[in-house]
Amino acid sequence: MKNIMKDKRKLLLLCVLVLVVLTACSSPRGEDGKILAEKIISLDTPFTLDGSWFDGLIVWPIAQLINLVASHSDAGIGVIVATLLIQLLTSAFTIKSQVSSQKMQMMQPELSKIQAKYAGKTDEQSRMRMAQEMQALYSKYKVNPFSSILVMFLQFPIILGMYQAVQRADTVINGNFLGINLSINAIDGIKAFDIAFIVIFALMVVSQFVSMKIPMWLQARRKKRMHIKEKKYAQPENNGGMMKNMNTMMYVSMGIVAVFALMWPLGMSFYWMVSSIARIIQNFIIDKFFIK
Repeated sequence: MKNIMKDKRKLLLLCVLVLVVLTACSSPRGEDGKILAEKIISLDTPFTLDGSWFDGLIVWPIAQLINLVASHSDAGIGVIVATLLIQLLTSAFTIKSQVSSQKMQMMQPELSKIQAKYAGKTDEQSRMRMAQEMQALYSKYKVNPFSSILVMFLQFPIILGMYQAVQRADTVINGNFLGINLSINAIDGIKAFDIAFIVIFALMVVSQFVSMKIPMWLQARRKKRMHIKEKKYAQPENNGGMMKNMNTMMYVSMGIVAVFALMWPLGMSFYWMVSSIARIIQNFIIDKFFIK
């Protein structure tokens, strides 16, 4: 119980951190929807904290990385390299989170058994015993139930930073990827029936969906390979509601990403596509080398 309360305090502190980050963010666009000239980051833009710490410590380095790589190739390659480097730098956190998430799925039958054991018991003693047994199960599998949420909050400032960097990097605004202008909003390209915009947006949506579903698919494959049969307490009639809620949240979040992506510069959809593909590959690596 002490460990759970400690994790909750950490989560609260990270929520405060996210609020601070959001406060530090400001829109780089003017009333006409175009990027303000003073917000554009080029290779000649010096490092400064005069605007905000978020711009100086997160947005500026990412934008400069994109500019540096793009100056020797193009905007698309700059976004790809920046995305992969960010994925590499955060891999220690994401791998731990994904391992924890997959272990949570593996231990779900045992967790369901504990929940079924104390179903309908609302007295304090029963609730304490259930919490103790659940904590023992987490310890057995070496799982922190809050780790996935913690990692999500840690990644949030980086996602916001990448979003702003893609909009503000000079090589993205004035450059292109194979002749495609990545600074144009996806919806504008789709309305013009530009095949490149349609393909990139569609690949982003598909890769994002697959990256969300792949842990479940890998778990099902692992169970089939190991000939694991779930007990009655783990059957859909008992925990189907939980799985339904998880799927609903997944589809809702996917829908939100797709809607926002329509209003994003295409470069952001390009980044999201590359990062989703990287997560898919990472899940296969985790399944092969980290899940036992």
